[in-house]
Amino acid sequence: MKGFTPLRKKIYKMIKDNDSPINADTIHKKLDIKPDLSSIYRALNYLEKKGMVKSLTFNTKINYYYTPKKHPHHFLYCKKCGKTESFDVCLANEIQNRIEDTHNFKITGHVFYFIGICKECMKRGGK
Repeated sequence: MKGFTPLRKKIYKMIKDNDSPINADTIHKKLDIKPDLSSIYRALNYLEKKGMVKSLTFNTKINYYYTPKKHPHHFLYCKKCGKTESFDVCLANEIQNRIEDTHNFKITGHVFYFIGICKECMKRGGK
């Protein structure tokens, strides 16, 4: 693929191999090479424009990236430490059917997440 540089390949592989969405800072810390953060953001922008990754924000200003390898996408987000976690329980099918029937709307996918506090932060006294 034209434009698929070694850095983009590494970033894509890192996102693809991660079970949960990760942000640019985490990617930067985990890379064995240390490009500047703007290069990572440009690579993420390229990957997202090509449809290889998707992003979401969990109501923050930070983009988290994941691959659309599994569908649907369900995540937990800790508002204290920023940890993300995927889960496989899909409760949306019944809701989806009702929405499609009520609004005459064909739903082709969804992203579902809960915002809360993870076990580690609760142990440290987070509420």
